[in-house]
Amino acid sequence: MAPPDRELLRNLADWPSDGHLVTSLYVDVDGRRHPRRADVQRQADALLRRATGIADRLGKQASLDVCRDARRMRDYLADEFDRRGTRGLALFSCSPAGLWQEVRLSQPVRDRSAVRPHPYVLPLEAVVERAETFCTALVDRARARLLVSSLGEIHELSSFLDEVPGQHDQGGWAQARHRRHIEDHVQRHLKHVAEALLRLQRTRRFEHLVLSGPEEVVAELERHLHDYLRRRVVDRANLAITARAAEVLDHALGLEAARERHREEETVGRLVAESAGTAGRAVAGLDRTLEALGTGRADTLIVSLGMEAQGVRCPACGRLAGGGARCPMCGSRTEREPVLVEEAVEAALRRGCRVETVPATTPGADRLEALGGIGALLRF
Repeated sequence: MAPPDRELLRNLADWPSDGHLVTSLYVDVDGRRHPRRADVQRQADALLRRATGIADRLGKQASLDVCRDARRMRDYLADEFDRRGTRGLALFSCSPAGLWQEVRLSQPVRDRSAVRPHPYVLPLEAVVERAETFCTALVDRARARLLVSSLGEIHELSSFLDEVPGQHDQGGWAQARHRRHIEDHVQRHLKHVAEALLRLQRTRRFEHLVLSGPEEVVAELERHLHDYLRRRVVDRANLAITARAAEVLDHALGLEAARERHREEETVGRLVAESAGTAGRAVAGLDRTLEALGTGRADTLIVSLGMEAQGVRCPACGRLAGGGARCPMCGSRTEREPVLVEEAVEAALRRGCRVETVPATTPGADRLEALGGIGALLRF
């Protein structure tokens, strides 16, 4: 199972399909959104039916090839896929060209299928571009382990043991001096950890820092941190110094999911407030959002998870709209677009916009639905 990174993206983008069609499938498999495995399979079936329907119109051989790819994807989801630790899944298949690629993601993705001459990697590029990296420092009074996680992968990059003297049973002044001697070594150890974290940040940049250990040790470590790192502390945990990497990763993924829910709620709040204001910093509703996207004013596209709509596309300039026989931009005759929201998401990603997909479980999601299920924060 390949981790999502830029090398994988390059390999997929450069895959020689030799003129054959590539079937791409993105499925949201997050257990918090879709607790039943059957729900995931049912949604994947619907997406694959859409893909085979497109191939049916492209000729007999294209139809046979895509049907074979779709069958392999269905079999994989039914018999092989284990979604533990996975919130999004991307599958790419082109049987005649020998392509089969599975990509597990620690973030949910918008459900999508595509049939094209090359793998459809745009949503995957967006996930890699937005990926956040967590560094977890497991510490006690003498030991430290530094682990870095991103996109569902974790690596232990450093571990060390500093010499800290033990206690002895002498009393009086000797005991007090020895205790100070021990504490001096503990402080040197924590300073060592702080310096190691700063070096790691310079070579393997991370956005968020998790400190884990006894409360008093973590507090002292934080005091030694460079201010640049102190501002990146997002959690003070109680994971054991001997915790397995999988436990550390699970903790980081939980933090990432919580931050995602907070960001979704905050983004919807901004949309509601600014679309109602007079400054014109946001728009809501399908027509106004597509107009902002088409004119390049959209900065962040916000859309309810699972929203579907039909509309039109201009074949000349690519402009999307809810309806109309003529393109308002160039005047060309429009064509029917059956998956308007999906095309809007793709257009936003191509333009470098941030895309925020809001599930019904997000606090405030009902306010987005009341605005039509879609909106955009604007650049200008």
